[in-house]
Amino acid sequence: MAKIPEYMLKNQSFQNRAIAFNDQLEVNEYPPYHPERRTIPVGARPLENGNVFVTFYAPEAQSVSAFHEDVSIELEKDENGVWSGELPYDEPGFKQLGFRVNGVRVMNPMAPIAFGSGRPINYVDIPDTACEYLLLKDVPHGSITHEIFKSSVTGRYETCLVYTPPGYKHDLDKRYPVIYLQHGGGENEMCWVYQGKINYIMDNLLAEGKAVPALIVMNNGMVQVGDGKGGLVVDKEKFQDLLIEDCIPMIEKEYRVKPGKENRAIAGLSMGSLQSGKIIMERTDMFSAAGLFTGFLPPRTPVSELPYLKVLDNAEFFNKEVRLFFRAMGNKEPSIPLFASEAKMCDEKGIKYVERIYPGGHEWRVWRAAAHDFLQLVFK
Repeated sequence: MAKIPEYMLKNQSFQNRAIAFNDQLEVNEYPPYHPERRTIPVGARPLENGNVFVTFYAPEAQSVSAFHEDVSIELEKDENGVWSGELPYDEPGFKQLGFRVNGVRVMNPMAPIAFGSGRPINYVDIPDTACEYLLLKDVPHGSITHEIFKSSVTGRYETCLVYTPPGYKHDLDKRYPVIYLQHGGGENEMCWVYQGKINYIMDNLLAEGKAVPALIVMNNGMVQVGDGKGGLVVDKEKFQDLLIEDCIPMIEKEYRVKPGKENRAIAGLSMGSLQSGKIIMERTDMFSAAGLFTGFLPPRTPVSELPYLKVLDNAEFFNKEVRLFFRAMGNKEPSIPLFASEAKMCDEKGIKYVERIYPGGHEWRVWRAAAHDFLQLVFK
């Protein structure tokens, strides 16, 4: 991995997370003047070489280890009860970070916390020297608004995050197109901001004049519905109805947006990519562009069982109605053969598309890059 320059290691973009905007600092276990007062250090700190210095405060523990997908290391304990070590990483980006105390997986409250895999997780964000577009720079910044609305589909209150570009609050006569951007399975509406850095990506592109100013709306695609027994279950298939029947009408009522399908785009990663692919094919009357950041063919469903693919049989119609059909994937993604099958299908049917393949697997490193490219193409 290339040496990471200090200005990237210290950029605030990589410290922003759902629970805090500023850096995590060391804290004290006991109040001032307590005779056993101890300092608890920060739980994860990326180093210039791309590895991460990790710590875990556990004075009574017998063993503490730190790990990610490929590597696990045993940490060493000092006289203050702080376990530490250097966890090696081969690639930059948003990466898994786990801890085990006495063999039991636990959360580290001093390491960054996000939401993924259906629960809070520890992670580390190792700066990528090739991705300056993720940094928090001295440019005009948009705003993130947290909206709550009642859903006619679920009968419950739902929420979405809305990015409005710089100038939205001041130029009250201007209207904007909208991108409806979805997360992956086990995530939620906050992930494209805190994991994806989508607001900084858009801020920087707008400052460079490379993107059309637009709203970005992020919903929770893991839609919860009643299970008939007093509990809740996830029904991902309900997302399309929630989006079209509830969210879009709310956005078009509350925000200054341009009307019509030509001013709406749908995009997403992983589960959100599959959802977006289905929606763009079933509702060409609602959207004129799609960004599919992990393909559109489900890995375990035969093509014959996907009736919405029939719209691709009429290439003249689809190419006219969908102005931008953007497909992207990482070159280490397990479903890269399926991605190639999609391209073959589109080529045989005469479907026009833009394709991008990036270094990486099923990870935010790829999806951030895909969003960066998609935003430069949509609504143009």
